[in-house]
Amino acid sequence: MDSSHILIVVNPTAGSGKAKDVAKTLQQKIEPLKASKYQFTFTKEKEEATFITRKAIAEGASLVIAIGGDGTINEVINGFFTDGVPINTHCELGILDGGTGSSLSGIIHGQKSVNQQIDMLFQSNTMALDLGLINYDDFSGNRVSRFFANECQTGIGTRVVSMVGKTSKLFGGRIAFGFASTIQAIGMKPQKLNIAYDDEPFQEFSLLGLVVGNGRECAGGMRLTPDANMSDGLFDVLSISEMGLVKRLLNLSKVYSGKHLLSSGFSVKRCKKLKIRSDIKIALEADGELLGNSPLDIQILQAAIRVRT
Repeated sequence: MDSSHILIVVNPTAGSGKAKDVAKTLQQKIEPLKASKYQFTFTKEKEEATFITRKAIAEGASLVIAIGGDGTINEVINGFFTDGVPINTHCELGILDGGTGSSLSGIIHGQKSVNQQIDMLFQSNTMALDLGLINYDDFSGNRVSRFFANECQTGIGTRVVSMVGKTSKLFGGRIAFGFASTIQAIGMKPQKLNIAYDDEPFQEFSLLGLVVGNGRECAGGMRLTPDANMSDGLFDVLSISEMGLVKRLLNLSKVYSGKHLLSSGFSVKRCKKLKIRSDIKIALEADGELLGNSPLDIQILQAAIRVRT
């Protein structure tokens, strides 16, 4: 690990305390590197990680390590930018899994232990990852924008995220998201969406859900867009059409292997950007966090951030 300024952002509530244990392990490994200037910061409120990261990069940080779940990582990533512009393109992102349903960490590191993930940070190998950028209306009606790393969704995905956010993840992300998905699959009704892919004209669709995938899995291991590649400059957009209750429940178990794509009712289209419109407000989530409502303009930014791997 190089000797310049390192910021470690920890969400102490992530993973029911898991993030704090990961931070302790990292501190034990990083302390012997006396040449490194490092700072641990524990967040206390939502969005704080974004402001902490932004300030540190402006002051010369060369590496920001996020310890938490996908939501924490999302906040840190947004701190790499001001008004959509990178603060310092040489600053790198490090990720350590401290959450319950940390899909992004799994995509980046694979099924590695915490010690193995830390060792990867010390090796200083990096890769450039694409990011998504969404323009949407926040819950106050203001037009805003936000980056996401892994996925964003409308329809059933937003309801699942909302439900999981109100319940305990004590038994892990896979159980929490699986249970919520089962409940929402039973009662979800299709929504009418007008979607324009790239520069194509708008078309009307009736969908249970729409998943804009940059990464291949989310929600505690669901491989909704199993062929997505975070470095190919394209989204994999999964459309979930109306289907009967029995078919919904049967396909739910298949999303962990990606075999749901073999079933009618699911289709994937690759694109660099898309627009989503509706006669009513359609809720949006990204990287496991509820953000706001339609209208939505979503685009991919290729090789937007460098990540230690």
